[in-house]
Parts: sequence; C-alpha cells; structure tokens
Amino acid sequence: MKLSIILPVIAALTLAACGNLSKVSKEGTTDNPVWPNPTKTTFRHDGTQHGTWPNWDNVRQIEAGMNKDQIYGLIGRPHFQEGLYGVREWDYLFNYRENGEHKTCQYKILFDKDKNAQSFFWLPEGCGPKKPAPEVVREVIIREVAPAPAARIRQ
Repeated sequence: MKLSIILPVIAALTLAACGNLSKVSKEGTTDNPVWPNPTKTTFRHDGTQHGTWPNWDNVRQIEAGMNKDQIYGLIGRPHFQEGLYGVREWDYLFNYRENGEHKTCQYKILFDKDKNAQSFFWLPEGCGPKKPAPEVVREVIIREVAPAPAARIRQ
C-alpha cells in the first residue's frame, strides 16, 4: 500500500524537476544559468522561425517580486517545456529587428521558493529591450507683437 502512494509522489517530483535546467537557489538565483536549445521552442512559425515577437514595453515592465500570473499576463507562457506551476525557471525566445536584421534573444526568469521572480538573464548578454530614446519636447513660444501706434502725419 505504501508503494502505491510513494510512486505517484516520486513521479510528480520528477516531472516538476524536468522543467529546471539551472540549479536555482531558494532565493531565486544561480551562478550558472543553463540555456535550452533555441530550436526546441514550443512556439514555431512556418516551420522555420522559433519564438515570438514580444511587445518590448511589456518586457520592460517585468521586475523582481512579480508572480507567475503577472509575468504570464505580460509576455505569455514560457517557450520551452518548463511547465507553468511546478518549476522555478521560465525560458523565452524573442525575435526582433535591429538595423533591418532579424535577431533572436533568449530570456530566462528564475523564481524564488515562493514562486516570485527574482533573477533575469539574457543570451547573448546585453540583448533585450533597449530603453526608448527620450522624447524630445520642444516648447514653442508664440509672442503676439502689438502693432506700433499709428504715426501722425503732420502737414
């Protein structure tokens, strides 16, 4: 009878562990992020292009302390076979254009023991959303020039 309880527990723990590539601490950190093969995404378009084209404004909003539901609402489910709930690591593959050239970035989020996001990694390093250029505000001053008083002509 004990065996009938132990086997399902072992199977559940094994499946939950399959979604973690990196050794994630209880604080949601790692010294060695491990990246999935980018051709193994669950998102494929036309058989050749992997990943998604994200809304970079949404990606920029992600910060430490957010929970999985909040991140899911911003950028969707992870792009690899991590699972949504039992894992502490989500991986994404994002497409973008830079100077007319198609590029991809891998994005990794690590979660702490309470399932809140704590660590964020990009591959290649420095990839990801750039801060938007500051908006240039030009102030236009319109001055109304009062007409000169009419000159009197004396004859």
